[in-house]
Amino acid sequence: MYIWLLNHHAREEGRHPSLSKYLAELGSTVTLFSSSFLHNSFKETKKYRGNQYYIEENKENYRRVYVKTPSYHGNGIKRLVNQLSFAYRSYKVGKLKIKTESTPEVIIGSSVHLFTGVSAYFLAKKSNAKFVFEIRDIWPQTLVDLGAIKEKSLINKVFETIEKFLYKKADLIVSVLPDADKHIVKLGVSREKIEYIPNGIDVEVYNNSLKDKFVEKEAKEFFETNKGKFIVTFAGAHGVANGLNTVIEAAKKLEGLEKYNEQKTHILLIGDGPQKNKLMEQALKLNINNVSFLNKVKKNQIPHVLKKSDACLFHLASTPVFKYGISSNKLFDYMMSGKPMIFAVDTSYDFAKEANNGISIMPENPEEMAKSITILKEMSPKQRKEMGDSGINFVKENHDLKLLASRLINCLSE
Repeated sequence: MYIWLLNHHAREEGRHPSLSKYLAELGSTVTLFSSSFLHNSFKETKKYRGNQYYIEENKENYRRVYVKTPSYHGNGIKRLVNQLSFAYRSYKVGKLKIKTESTPEVIIGSSVHLFTGVSAYFLAKKSNAKFVFEIRDIWPQTLVDLGAIKEKSLINKVFETIEKFLYKKADLIVSVLPDADKHIVKLGVSREKIEYIPNGIDVEVYNNSLKDKFVEKEAKEFFETNKGKFIVTFAGAHGVANGLNTVIEAAKKLEGLEKYNEQKTHILLIGDGPQKNKLMEQALKLNINNVSFLNKVKKNQIPHVLKKSDACLFHLASTPVFKYGISSNKLFDYMMSGKPMIFAVDTSYDFAKEANNGISIMPENPEEMAKSITILKEMSPKQRKEMGDSGINFVKENHDLKLLASRLINCLSE
């Protein structure tokens, strides 16, 4: 099968590069289209010459097309321009390739934003290919739930029209959210053409990362300094959606609970984000000594950090956005670490419960978080290992991207 995959924000590692690799291993010819401008660090990764607006590279066993898009910073109008530019230029590149190369049989357009889906649809129509719309975020409902746009606004009505159009035209709808079908069928779409193929992790890449040396000096020093303590780690973005102020408040309560304990708990927050300085100021104001902030580390170093921790912490602020489930990549990093997890998200799908690898609590509750950490700490090492092993098995059985590629190819074949 000849497959094109369009994802504006596909990284060098992650869902779509791994799916492309494994789809190719299964006998397909795959081309992945993405922007070369990184949306999370606002950096351009390629050098274009003159009027050049795309670059092609051969990867392990698939083709990658990088599309030039305008730079921006923040969430203003320039970000919208960047999104529209990717949709237009990916269509332009695709149309050129249809004329000069073999025609794709399947074109997958992946959100977050809807414009990539529009580009994929028109390319599919141009090449008489099947159109697959992949949903990683439900637009525009997510924007309404976040308060970014108003439900009765013109822009929301426009987005809703595009959304319904893409659902109607898609030959197959793939969702990474477990309960997205509940939203989609309300718009008159048949449940039969919706498939849940969740996010996951490349287990092979994760295990190979552990073969790399642990070279992060700052992180190594942290674990040496806090040897003997019960380390609870959060690794990821420090943004509003993460609600990490709750973690700082929980740390303060832990100091009181552990005043006379021989073994102390220490919380490690590793990563960057717009809220990081505020969180550091909050910790300073509360005069707590059981929280440390470290800079973001390379992807291949995360397994080492988690392996040296005793538990992992996953927290998201309370919001209607997660009512159809979540698809965070770091969840699977946590589970593959073999460490128990505290899962604090108000969502329809409880990963800790499904995987039986931790404790589930409601978000934005410092008291419950402090109690949960204490419960994990007071468990025997054997009990914590059993939880951790359960998480590893759950990922291998349900969220290994090699396995998910097989599921996807079966859906496309049908």
